[in-house]
Amino acid sequence: GINAEYGEMSHQGINLSETFKLTKSQCCFSPNGKYIANASQYRLVVREFETLQIVSVLTCIDSVDKVQWSPNNKLILTSCFKRGVTQLWSLLETKAISKLDEGSSGLVDVVWCPDSKQVLSWSEFGVRINVWSLNHKRVSYIQNPKLNSGGCKFYGSRAIVCERRERDDYISVFSFSNWKLLCNFKVATEDLESIHIIRDAIMVCDTRFKPSYLVYSFDGDCLSKVDLYSNMLGIKHVSQSISEQFAALGCYDGTCKLLNSVTWSVLKEWKHTAEAITKNTVIYKEEASTNGSRFQVVENQGFQLPFVKAHHDDPYLLVGVGITKFSASGRYLASRSDAVPTAVWIWDLDDLGLCTLIVHQAPVVALDWDSTLSKDKDETLAMSCNGDHVYVWNVGGVLALKVPNCETLNGAGELGPIRNIAWSCNGKCLILKGDYHFCLCYFPCYNGS
Repeated sequence: GINAEYGEMSHQGINLSETFKLTKSQCCFSPNGKYIANASQYRLVVREFETLQIVSVLTCIDSVDKVQWSPNNKLILTSCFKRGVTQLWSLLETKAISKLDEGSSGLVDVVWCPDSKQVLSWSEFGVRINVWSLNHKRVSYIQNPKLNSGGCKFYGSRAIVCERRERDDYISVFSFSNWKLLCNFKVATEDLESIHIIRDAIMVCDTRFKPSYLVYSFDGDCLSKVDLYSNMLGIKHVSQSISEQFAALGCYDGTCKLLNSVTWSVLKEWKHTAEAITKNTVIYKEEASTNGSRFQVVENQGFQLPFVKAHHDDPYLLVGVGITKFSASGRYLASRSDAVPTAVWIWDLDDLGLCTLIVHQAPVVALDWDSTLSKDKDETLAMSCNGDHVYVWNVGGVLALKVPNCETLNGAGELGPIRNIAWSCNGKCLILKGDYHFCLCYFPCYNGS
């Protein structure tokens, strides 16, 4: 358990499933949380979540690059990019119910449409989007898309697609039921970097060399244009709260800016420096222990942050705020400054201050909030540092969970270093992903309070 100073737990305090083979980190829960599907080379394996019993083993055309459940939980797609082929599967069938072949145009990305009746696939070099209708057995095209699936967002009954034509950026708004074009407008950007749909509007971020964002209505009216600062790189990462009331902009200047989606103005700016630490901030610092790791609460005053210098090979990598994530209720925001990669900053939106700073021994590579909300359970953040530990935080403290069978400096385990993590839909466990294997991690002695 945890106390006022330390949080540590060995593998005796957690339950782990057996380790399963994994290809290209392709492992995901069904939207209803009943099943978990993973790629294992050219096989798709589907298990019941509660029992981990195998429901189906499906043989794909080649090694799988992407796995995705349909929104209605009934179908799964698997894609092999080098073959340009996507296959669609039903749990009731042992053979693919449909095969989508891109031919010579190539394949770089694919997603389900929200109606589960259509699939969108992106050809190489941004030539076109193929819209595959499963009901009508036909394909239609959208020319000159930009940013692959990152440039296509769904909101209500609409699909918003970024396009690039004659060195200018455009946005097209479609009704995805019949792909009727509702609106097409030119965007005042030099090189559109990303789009985000927030509260019935389209937020557009310009190139990283231009620190500004624009907001458009679905009719193409420019609602707002904001220049954040000058003579520096721009926006690196954007996330939004589930309520869509706020958006967080991780910027190359080392700040995280809290955006009010009603006025589209910056409500608060947080610096990832010692200036953000107040007398109310709790600082946890990871230390080595005989059983693995533990966290100790350290003094706020005079605390030295472990900054790192940008590498000459990639000067953008260790500059700016590269991760921002809101908790399920929207009360907390977790961020990581790439200039201090071992630290996770947790901001409390109730008082707009830094409530917790968690400093690890190694750079943080992944973090994920438990998406379930309950009166009997505090909001919980899980973190991993590409090693043999998983870290869990809530307002009561921090747990360092040592995971057996991980690769360490002293030897190799089957799971390997933990590259990524994700909470299950019901918040009962975490998926721990290594390079070639994954397992599920349960917390029987940790009730979230």
